[in-house]
Amino acid sequence: MSFLEKIVENKLDEAKNLILARLEELTADKISQYKKYVSESQYEECDDISEANIVKMGRIKKIRRRIRRNAKGQITVQRNVRRSAIKGYRISGNTVKRIPVAQKIAKARKLKRYWKTKGRAKMTRTLLKRKMSIRRRKSMGIK
Repeated sequence: MSFLEKIVENKLDEAKNLILARLEELTADKISQYKKYVSESQYEECDDISEANIVKMGRIKKIRRRIRRNAKGQITVQRNVRRSAIKGYRISGNTVKRIPVAQKIAKARKLKRYWKTKGRAKMTRTLLKRKMSIRRRKSMGIK
């Protein structure tokens, strides 16, 4: 039965319930549209490091764009960073040189110490922040 038939039959409570149900449907649709609009205006999709972003030039690869945070926590864009394309080698000046074994061992020891002390704490903090941001995005209807 439609809304008008309910009014004609003098069933005003049922007519009122029909109107309220329809209004709830309309508001739910509007809210979902607004969520999409807000998410598009607030969150921009940025490209990850893709194949087009990395240019390989012989033994050197040039990473054209990278989004990083600086020491103060501000987001910066790193441009045209030169890296060695061969694992175990580094760029020194304008040439590609092999990383010495002693340097590799020292780095491994420092990393091990880092993960035993400060590293684990930092990782748990970043995981917690990531979980919160995913929850926020989900509540806005983004993912």
